[in-house]
Amino acid sequence: MNANKLMKVTYFDPKSDIRLLCYADTVVWDTKPAPTLIALRFGGYPERVQGLADAIYGGATIEIEDDNATYSLMTLPKQYRREVSWDGVYAEAMLIAEDDGQSASRPSGKKEDTTQEDAPSDEEFEQVEQDLPPRNTYIFCTPGKGRELFDAVDQKTSVPMIPEYQDYVLAELRKRNILRPLQVKSLSRKLEAWLLRCEEKDKNIVAVMEDGLKSGEISIPGAAQGLNPLDEISSVTEYLNTFGVTVAERIKKLFVPLFDPSTESLSPEVLAINQYIEKHAGYSLYDAQLAVAEAIKRQLERSKVGLIVAECGVGKSKIGATSIAAVAAGLASHQRSAKLAKTFNVVLCPSHVTDKWVRELEETVPNSFAAVVHTPTELDSLYQMFEQGSKSCYAILSKEKARDGYMRAPAVIHRRWNREALPIERTPPLHDGADINGNPKDSVFCCPECGAVVMASYMEDGVPYRIPANSRYFQREHAGNHKCAACGTSLWSALNPDAWRRQKKWAKIGDYGFVYRPLIHEHIKKADSEALLEKLRELSDQPDAVFPARGAYRAYALSSYIKRKYKGRIYGLIVDELHEYANKSGQGEAMAELYGTAKKVVGMTATLINGYSSGIFHLLYRIAPAQMKKDDKLYENPSRFDAEYGVIQNIYVQEEPEYHSNRRTVAHRKNSRLLPGVSPLVYTRFLLDKAAFLSLTDLGKDLPEYEEIPIPLKMSEPVKEEYDEIERELKSVLKEDSKAARKILSAYLNLLTAYPDQPYGHKPVYHPKDGTPIVVPEDTVEPGAVLPKDEEILEIVGRKITAGEKVLIYTNWTRLDTQARLLKLLTERGWSTSILPAKVKPAKREKWVADRLAGGLQVLIANPTLVQTGLDLNAFTTLIFYDTGYKLFTLRQASRRSWRINQTAPRVEVYMFYYQNTMQHKAIKLMASKLAVAGIIEGSFSEEGLAAMSECEDMTTLMAKELVLGIKDSVEDVSEMFKRMANLKPQTAAWSIFAESLTPVDNTVLEEKMVNEPLVEFTFGEPAPIQKQSPSRTSNPLPYPVTAAKPAARHKTPKSKISEDQILLFKIA
Repeated sequence: MNANKLMKVTYFDPKSDIRLLCYADTVVWDTKPAPTLIALRFGGYPERVQGLADAIYGGATIEIEDDNATYSLMTLPKQYRREVSWDGVYAEAMLIAEDDGQSASRPSGKKEDTTQEDAPSDEEFEQVEQDLPPRNTYIFCTPGKGRELFDAVDQKTSVPMIPEYQDYVLAELRKRNILRPLQVKSLSRKLEAWLLRCEEKDKNIVAVMEDGLKSGEISIPGAAQGLNPLDEISSVTEYLNTFGVTVAERIKKLFVPLFDPSTESLSPEVLAINQYIEKHAGYSLYDAQLAVAEAIKRQLERSKVGLIVAECGVGKSKIGATSIAAVAAGLASHQRSAKLAKTFNVVLCPSHVTDKWVRELEETVPNSFAAVVHTPTELDSLYQMFEQGSKSCYAILSKEKARDGYMRAPAVIHRRWNREALPIERTPPLHDGADINGNPKDSVFCCPECGAVVMASYMEDGVPYRIPANSRYFQREHAGNHKCAACGTSLWSALNPDAWRRQKKWAKIGDYGFVYRPLIHEHIKKADSEALLEKLRELSDQPDAVFPARGAYRAYALSSYIKRKYKGRIYGLIVDELHEYANKSGQGEAMAELYGTAKKVVGMTATLINGYSSGIFHLLYRIAPAQMKKDDKLYENPSRFDAEYGVIQNIYVQEEPEYHSNRRTVAHRKNSRLLPGVSPLVYTRFLLDKAAFLSLTDLGKDLPEYEEIPIPLKMSEPVKEEYDEIERELKSVLKEDSKAARKILSAYLNLLTAYPDQPYGHKPVYHPKDGTPIVVPEDTVEPGAVLPKDEEILEIVGRKITAGEKVLIYTNWTRLDTQARLLKLLTERGWSTSILPAKVKPAKREKWVADRLAGGLQVLIANPTLVQTGLDLNAFTTLIFYDTGYKLFTLRQASRRSWRINQTAPRVEVYMFYYQNTMQHKAIKLMASKLAVAGIIEGSFSEEGLAAMSECEDMTTLMAKELVLGIKDSVEDVSEMFKRMANLKPQTAAWSIFAESLTPVDNTVLEEKMVNEPLVEFTFGEPAPIQKQSPSRTSNPLPYPVTAAKPAARHKTPKSKISEDQILLFKIA
């Protein structure tokens, strides 16, 4: 654009006699209470642009001059989002004011129409963490586009709005001066800007909506006039009793299932596969399994992907294989000319279940064979066998082997600056950083191809800077050091083990990464552990010694090989344990590559979401990229997804300077972090049309009783006294020094949790600032002494072995001597006991356990992480958690290893040990509440679960809070919590929300229908009163408890407070 048409932007500092001049094409400012800059886009020489941007960010006053007038504008110190870019000798900058966290604190001149609240006091800041604070927000949109402005207002506030409210809301907001226009001058595009003033909790916006509803200018679609029925409802149970039928009818109309087993029959392909399973395995699939297989088959016929979200032990592998095979068989019967009589398929699974998948496929899919593949050569041989034969083929890949490839090492050259003799021409010239701390005598890292200096980027005050990279920049390969910015050549090369043994400049230290040995001092200064420091000193003391990289070998990733060579030839892909590919990791990328090569994909998991919205983002982009883009969630910006579908805690802080300071400015700061919690909209928008959900109780089989039994124990008096002393020290640190407490919190809580299990051999906890020991735990018992937990284990194991049962003992703490102590105690009593070592490879663990059982094993001791997926441990009907740990997924998976559909024992018991009035007590209580939340996600609503969902904190934070508040008064009877979640007699399947007619759920009716009609039928129960019991049910006891007829508890617990957010969960339907 011609400079004569642009506006001049001038900054002058009389003290330093500095004047900066740039040119702007867009400026937005506010005239109330004083002319203040809101947004500015300008350009000029790079030094001037950078200087002017820093001046505006720091709060300087600037002048804007155009053909008609000159404006003097104040700025908002440190409240702008800056973007600076340059191209050769020209640079551009854009500054946009960020939405502030408090109401405007600048002095107000003219009184506005709407009431302005005073700034929050110090006491009110404690509430700011939980509620929306007063704030000014800025909106930029196209002139005359009312819908665009309305959508922006809707996004800026927490008040729900619908498009029908547009005219009223915009008019009323402008009338009340809540929304007012800003001054805009733009030479490049048509633009208008608005200031939206929101009071605390958006009270002024809520008032606008309430006044409109009262006056009748707006109304809720479908709402009836008169008394609001929600006024009489105080709990979720009452809500469901009142509106349960209405909710079910709406769900039935909105979400029509692909397959309704009560009205439709199974396809011939699924029935044929079921007959094959019955002939070769000796049993047939359950009706619920067949229903899910049929539903996934129909989903694959209309789309590429189908998801099976099912509990452990329901037979996901057989259901997935049946679905893929049935779809292929259906296409083959209709398209013989397409030669689909046989298909080549891939299964991606954990390494320890590869052999199990081979067995499952051979039992499930007719006219097929399967084999485990480790290398590209084996894959090529398997595909040749497939082409030469007439059967379908399944290649089983472990997720570890699918991503395994060659190790890469830095290929950069370390030499002096070379600005003149670069071998390639670049237009514009590359800014290689020689003028930023660039000394021709200094050595730098350069590209091995073109010689350009490798530059590292970093941020300071929101502005990106680039400097020559040091050796720590190449510790690991990442996007910044992956390739040369000048010529695009890779700065990393394949690590040849033979050549690596000869070179001596680079060395690799385990998980730490690569070290450039001539500059090893750069790593020594930043070493954060004694083990790393010792290894670095060893490298430094032996400059000529060769340190070969462990695990270095030349290979090619199987997933990449399949993508390049077999794209279009892979028909089906089965992804087992889908949740393990949800992160941005190498294995996740391998799954994405295989997903792109297959025509049909079945994903299977028991835990689709790990509790955080970030845990599902990358997985959704791999299985539903079109929907994510349509929802305007960019892959490069996961934070937008978290903001809409996750739980983000924003803490707004306002800091005022000392009274006698030279310049009194108010600093605003916002701290944000992601908390556990995922919006139900994730299911409805991205998963519901792809997924089938199945639980063990849906199968309709008489499963064994399952109960988790917490065992409270008391510490010995010396141990208790020392524990209380450690706890007092931690409380004092948490209350007196919050910064130090955050740094030592994890170590301190680990000590409090582990000390009762091993009251000896613990290291001191040191102060993070001065290194002095805060507490030195004393040894209160001799090593190897029998503790109360040990005595209880000996009693339970003795009783179970006498009854002919086998026992599995879980221990989480690997740094304690618990396993060795238990092995000694149990072996001394003559019981055959073994410890499952971590060194046993996952693929061999199933055989390892089977061999020990064949040899007469009675007690197995293991870390639960070693058996949490893939292993069936039906031989062990008693499971004991010596300690529970903090991971909900591990606890759930490990505790269900024996409770499966092929379990023949009448009862499975899971014992959980903890010491009373300790952090173990609090941890197991919190785990119980999280289990209740997990039940909500799977369809089991309860007051306890909804109350726990509101506790959006991680385990460490919750435990620390409870430690300060006290444990005795807040811990509910843990036994009662687990009893409410026990499956003493699981109910038979009754999928209830899609029935043609709404019929009461009665056990006798279900039993009659199970004789001649399909097992799985959709019915919905009428709301039954909770206080009264039906005489017929009382006189005729049921084999399992019915919720509506549950007797009243002896001790009535206080009702959980139900927030508006929880009620909204049901309004979504």
